[in-house]
Amino acid sequence: MDYLEFFDLKEDPFRLTPDPLYFYPSESHNEALSTLTYMVEQKEGFFLTVGEPGTGKTTLLNTFLNTKGWKDRAGIALVLTPRLSPEEFLLTVLEDLNVKIKNTNKNEIIRAFRDFLIENSLLGRRIIIIVDEAQNLPDETLEELRLLSNLETEKEKLLQIVLIGQPELGKRLLTEKLRQLNQRITLRVILNPLTIRETSDYINYRLIKAGKGSLIFEDAAKKLIHSSSEGIPRLINLISSRAMMAAYLDTSKNIKKRHILYAIRHLSEGYAKKEYRAISIRRSVLVFMLFCTIGFAAAVSYKDNLFHKLQPVEKKEAAGREAEQMIKQKTTGMITAESIGLKLQPSPNAEDIMSATKGMVLHVTGEFTETTGKKWYKIRLSSDGREYWITNDAVALSP
Repeated sequence: MDYLEFFDLKEDPFRLTPDPLYFYPSESHNEALSTLTYMVEQKEGFFLTVGEPGTGKTTLLNTFLNTKGWKDRAGIALVLTPRLSPEEFLLTVLEDLNVKIKNTNKNEIIRAFRDFLIENSLLGRRIIIIVDEAQNLPDETLEELRLLSNLETEKEKLLQIVLIGQPELGKRLLTEKLRQLNQRITLRVILNPLTIRETSDYINYRLIKAGKGSLIFEDAAKKLIHSSSEGIPRLINLISSRAMMAAYLDTSKNIKKRHILYAIRHLSEGYAKKEYRAISIRRSVLVFMLFCTIGFAAAVSYKDNLFHKLQPVEKKEAAGREAEQMIKQKTTGMITAESIGLKLQPSPNAEDIMSATKGMVLHVTGEFTETTGKKWYKIRLSSDGREYWITNDAVALSP
């Protein structure tokens, strides 16, 4: 039984893909969606939304495109690689809108584009340019967008432009060079991190969308998720997903505070937030003091014995030899990578004998550390009883 079956869920509620089905309408996200819809319906010229990485900008965009059938009702040029010169940007937009041009002379391109916009306006069809990660646009390309916004009739704008980016985009627009563009942007929304109440609702919302099941996040766990993620939805998903794996290995259908701590500990340093760092510091101080006390006593009482014991270790390290460390008691773990190769030797150059997939349960019987610091686990699969080697970063051990 995999962990989704264990929790009676239809799908992973905390996957990172920007699925509109999982769009959570927080106060700022709902405001952004409503404002963006208003901008298109009323044919306003510019819309800007900014937010920190992971706040759900792409999910917001996908939700908008699926709202009221805009994908079918409007001509949409979606620019996802904005590091383009003005000419490259313009050609990319025309290609997305399927506008045919006879040559690449800029005047001819603009004339063909204007004719295309007027034709669609007469048909009542909106034309929208959407730029994701717009903070990467060169200043010259941003200025080109301002010039494109001049394409209008006496009564209405022929083109709607949507800029979605990180907070530095807002700062750039305040510079003297982009002052005129900034004045054209009449609608703008900031995507804020989730509050502690919204974080709790967000977790419950995604669980319901995934089938609800029998999984419960305890209140203490939710509070720790919020403080650790600082309300960033992407980090909430990462922590919650890893905590589910920890609870599954613990055969618990309740996500507790210890499962969240386990999840944070196994995320990369970039995602390990202040809550766990504070706990780790306190533990480290206590452990350091304990080891100092033990070390002092050992140095006084067993000086000669320690000297003789350390000699072969120092010789072994000097010779650069590596030894396998056997785990006394079998440890349960689970594959966290989508697909990972299993090897007969703990080496990146060893041939993959078979592949393991995410959610597969295994037993860790030993470990090996290379001189580079890379760690490997020796594992035994329940399916065939054979032992293999796998890198430790592809395995989540039972807490």
